[in-house]
Formats: sequence, structure tokens, C-alpha cells
Amino acid sequence: MSKAKIAEIEALDGVMGVKEVGAQTQVIIGPNVAAVYKEVKNIVGDLKDAGGDEKADQGEGEEKQKLSAKLLDMISGIFAPVIPLITGAGMIKAILVIMVALGLPDESTEYYILNFIADSGFYFFPVVLAFSSAQKFGCNPYLAAMIGGVLIHPNWNALVAAGEAVDFFGIPVRLFSYGSSILPIILTVWFMSYVERFAEKVSPNMVKAILKPLITMAVTSLVSLIILAPLGSYIGSILSSGIAFLDENVPVLVPTIVGAIQPLLVFFGMHLAIFPPLQTIQLAEMGYETVCGPGFLAAILACAGATLGFAVRSKDKNVKELGFSTGFTALCGVTEPAVYGIIVKYKQIIPAVVLGGVTGGLFAGIFHLKRYAIATPGIPALPTFMGEDPNNIFVAIGTVCIAFVVSAVAAFFLGADKKEVKKGAASAGRGNAEEAASRIRPEAELPEAEPNTLYAPLEGEIVPLEQVPDETFASGVLGQGFAVRPSKPCVYAPFDGTVIQTMDTKHAVGLQSEDGMEVLIHVGIDTVDMNGEGFDLKCKEGDEIKRGQLLLSFDPEAIRKAGHPDITVVAVTNSFDYTSVNVEKTGTASAMDKVLTVTKE
Repeated sequence: MSKAKIAEIEALDGVMGVKEVGAQTQVIIGPNVAAVYKEVKNIVGDLKDAGGDEKADQGEGEEKQKLSAKLLDMISGIFAPVIPLITGAGMIKAILVIMVALGLPDESTEYYILNFIADSGFYFFPVVLAFSSAQKFGCNPYLAAMIGGVLIHPNWNALVAAGEAVDFFGIPVRLFSYGSSILPIILTVWFMSYVERFAEKVSPNMVKAILKPLITMAVTSLVSLIILAPLGSYIGSILSSGIAFLDENVPVLVPTIVGAIQPLLVFFGMHLAIFPPLQTIQLAEMGYETVCGPGFLAAILACAGATLGFAVRSKDKNVKELGFSTGFTALCGVTEPAVYGIIVKYKQIIPAVVLGGVTGGLFAGIFHLKRYAIATPGIPALPTFMGEDPNNIFVAIGTVCIAFVVSAVAAFFLGADKKEVKKGAASAGRGNAEEAASRIRPEAELPEAEPNTLYAPLEGEIVPLEQVPDETFASGVLGQGFAVRPSKPCVYAPFDGTVIQTMDTKHAVGLQSEDGMEVLIHVGIDTVDMNGEGFDLKCKEGDEIKRGQLLLSFDPEAIRKAGHPDITVVAVTNSFDYTSVNVEKTGTASAMDKVLTVTKE
């Protein structure tokens, strides 16, 4: 984790945020994550084949993880890869419901074929889950899939259907149906990972290719059928009974709570760890689910409403574009871009998201909204709420409307641009005595600012980015700009604008000018390792700034003692928005000298 350069990653185009969760550094990309991951994999190779140092680092990180973090990571790691299967099967079910409503007979061959196509995704779920679990537990996924097949083999199902007592050499075997089950196969594959390692250790090399799979398959299958699978079924029954109790006695509680906290869970990447097992268990037991779908529907539409409401209110062109695009994707059920791109960045609208989620979830709970198939809740997935109760879909539509409208209206009033804050207000950081004392010169002494211009944020020698001893900066991947070898340890605002990002380590700050220019000022190279020692940050995210206002100061001696160069990078991180980025001055410069201009078509 210490190798991750958080500030540099966050400044990359397309990165919506970086979070450190447990022993992981997570880079939030949004809907393009699959394409980005593929490209990263092409560059670094298969991470499973990484060398000893990487594995040692991973082991050290895992040791530091708490048990709860390991458990959540395990569950999300198992279920995340199979979400497309659940979604695809659920949407086929939803389409089938619509076709029946439009006149397709449910006795027709067409209905029969489409129905067993959709059912196969759930019936053979133990096989798919076995493969995914094996990849997480580090054992042979093909052997695991075969053992998953044991639990749903027709001969086993025949024994279950007959209902007669069964034993294996005098040991009683409990008869359960494991189709669509979850916990039995996860417990089984977890046990298999230890059996396989034991078989690897005790099998002679000469016959290892034969003996290892024999021991793994035979021991795991028998222990699963006799002990682990029945245990998983008992635990699943207890969970199912608890869900049924809540569903029957307090149906309002779950969707209201889920509607309020779902965006927070998405932010921390926990939504895939908590809900998939519960919703799948309830769907298999009851034919519908209420533990996730209704609350998620309210929360997702609340994210969409708040994002679009904020975009309507905003006067910043870039914010409007981002708000409308991410708001639309949220309407379709994908909220990560909205959460990381707008909601987290403009924290004043978070109450609007929570309010919309709570009111929509409360409405869904009062009218006992059910979801009959699993798919990411959003406008396209509304057919998953069509089922036995013909009024259920209208409750779903009502949930959508309430959550969206409430959050949009609330965000419109809560989400005024920071630039709209009255000049001179203390919260905006303008006009007070403290700010005046922190300016490089009185405002009256500064020449009038030119549009689309960046002034030197600190005094020193201006050099090209190519001279920065860091390939990420030198290559311009974070944006075009320049660097400064500082002669004085003070960084000033290079234009009038807003602070859009600060670092806990205080060594860097992200700014946006009133013209829309986004700039990263990064003091020193690898100074994130100093954890803030030697840096004094004078601003915070959301602050309005005036050209020449002191943003941070630093101790050059402390940077040198830490073994880092103090060269400071000034990069226009949205360089792609401009036809040209022109550095007009090099060599010795004073703070507030004109250095860089940008032009658009």
C-alpha cells in the first residue's frame, strides 16, 4: 500500500476517487472499469503470477486485516464475478413476465424454453459459485465446480425426492435439496482448499497427478454431503427465517434503512459483500425478495435525483456535464460515477440523497414492495418488480418517483455552487482579516488577472516538466504544465477559484479556476511518504480562493532530510479540454508572475 501514489492517481483523467479499505488500495473508475482493468493487466501481467515481493506485501496486508474485513472481502470476492449471471437470468425472467402480460401463453413452448434458460442460472448456481469460491480460496476451480455438481446431481435429487433414510457405511446422510443454494457450496470449497493442500503435501511426485485429485474429490464430496452441506442449509434456514420474520412483522424497516445507507455502502465497496447472499437466499426460499431490491431501488433513484438536481442548479459547465452524465447512468442503476463524481465531492447534497432514499424506502416498505428477479435496480430493471401481485409494479413506480423527486428538489436547494456563496462570508474564506494577512500582497497591488491564465504559485526557478525526477509527472500523463525549484517555502493561489481537493498528507492541493482550469500543485517528489510532516495546509476542500492567497507552506529542510527533492509540480489536469497549454515563462520567477495560458477552439 505504501507504493500507491494516491494524489497522482486521483488526478488522473477518468479516476473518480481512491479509497484505502482494509489491506486494499481501491481505484474507483466507474462503468469503464472492465476496459481499464484489461489494459492494466496487459501492462503488469497476471497478478496471480506476481513475484515474491508482491506476495509478501499481500501477506503482510492480510495479516493486518481484521476478521470482519476479511469476511467482507471474501464474500464480495466470491459474489462480484457472478453478478452478471444473476442479472442476466433475472432480466430474462423480467422479460418473460412482460411477454406473458402481452399475451404469450404460459403453456407455450416459447415460454417453456425461456423459463428454463432463466432458471438454469439459479438452479446451477452451486456450480458457478463453486468456481468463483475456488478462485477466492486459491484451490482448483474445475474440481470445485465438479463438487458443486455433486450437490445437484439427478441421483442425489432422486434420493431427496424419495425421502427415505440414507446412510454411508452407517453414517446418516441428511437429505437436502441444494439447487440455488449458497452457503453449502461456499463451506464445501473452503474445506476443499485445505484438503487439496493436504493432498499436495502427502502425494508422492510419481503419482501426484492421479492421487491429488482423487483425495480432493473423494474426501471433499463425502464430507460435504455428510456434514458441511447440511450445516450450510441449517444456517441458511436460520437466515431465511430471520428475513421472513422481518418481512412479516416489520416490512417497513429494511427498505427504509437500506434506502438510507446504500450510497454509503457503495462508497466503501461493501454493498456486494452484504446483500447478494441474503437476497439470493430469500428469493430461493420465498420466490421474491425484499431485503435488497426495494431499498436499493429507492437509494439508486435518490442518487440519480440528487445528482441531476445538483447539475440543474450548478452554474459550472464542467459540473453540469458531469452531473447530467452520471445522473443518467444512475437512472440506469449504475451509481458509482454519481457517488464518486458528484455526491462525495459536493458533500452538501449528501442529506438530499439520504432523504430521498429514506422516503422512497419508507413508501416501498409500507406497501410491501417485492422483487421477483435479481438485477441492478434502476429504470431498465423495473420489470423485475412484476409478478404475482399486479399492483406491485405500481408500488415500484411510486418508489421511483418519490425517491427521485424528493432528492432532486432537496439537492437543488442544498447544492448551490460554492461560487454563489456571498463574497465576504467567513465560510467562503474571503474578505476577513485572517485571509488578508495570508495574501502575498494586498489585492489592489496585483495586476488585473487575465482569463485562462495561471500565475506562478511560488517563487523560484521555473523548469519544464521533463526535468522532474518522476516519470509520471515528467511524461505529462497527469497533465501539461511546469515545475518550480522553490526558493521560498510558500505556495499561493495561482488564480481566483475553488479548492477542489486536499490531501491528508498536506503535500498537494487541487484547484479549479473560475474559467474551469483544473490544476494540481504537488510539493516535492514522493513526499506523500512524509505523512504531513513538514507541511502546513492553509485551506480545505470547498474553500473559495483569491489569487495570491497562501494555500500551504512547507519545510524544505524536512523534505531533504526525508530524502526527497522539493521540486514542485504544477500540472493542468484537464489539459485535454484545451487545444493548447502554453508555458510562457521559464527561469527565475516571482510568485504571481504570469507563467501559463490555455486556449480552446
